[in-house]
Amino acid sequence: MFYAVALDGVSADETDHIDLPVLALNSEQALTRSLAGDDEENDEEDFDDEDEEEYFEERADADDDGSDRDLNRDDNNSNSDDDDDEGEATDEDDDDEDIDAVLKEFDALASGAEQGYYSSKWNPADWQWSPIELFDESATELWSQALTNVAKDHGWEKTNRLYYEMLIRVTESLRNTLAKGRNKDMVVYLSDDDHGDALLRRCLTEAQLAKHFPELAI
Repeated sequence: MFYAVALDGVSADETDHIDLPVLALNSEQALTRSLAGDDEENDEEDFDDEDEEEYFEERADADDDGSDRDLNRDDNNSNSDDDDDEGEATDEDDDDEDIDAVLKEFDALASGAEQGYYSSKWNPADWQWSPIELFDESATELWSQALTNVAKDHGWEKTNRLYYEMLIRVTESLRNTLAKGRNKDMVVYLSDDDHGDALLRRCLTEAQLAKHFPELAI
């Protein structure tokens, strides 16, 4: 269930070049996983740790047969045995505190997801599928250089205004094409932190503004 698609990575600030936007999209399921901290990347990192022993590097002062490693292991085991009795008394309390902390953090994240345009829910950089390049690097560079040359010849402000108008029309076209069936409530917009309110009013329908950004609804 995709809830948002965004064109991201453009800027209205005058610079030495004009960038082609990147595509970003996110689903309700991906947002839920993100808020819960259940990221697939973390799971993959956990599995990577299992092979750590294969890349063990001997110290320069270690015996060739690795016997000193066994001695160190025995020392560590004897120390851990002494600490077992002390740890058992606090394990249960620590578990309760950990669970409470996790639940508190999740509640805070869940409530923060609806706290407006600058929350993770509406920040393309935090989404599952972002950034997605629209063209390969060589084509992007050629396109950027061509539009930058237009800006130099006709003025930055005029060129950039026309550029933004074009991107807004693209978001409207995407919404008309994609917002159907199970994704009928999909929001498509041009992402720009400096002009977020104005662009949301241009890209979203009145119903979408009232639902997701009531403070911007007319």
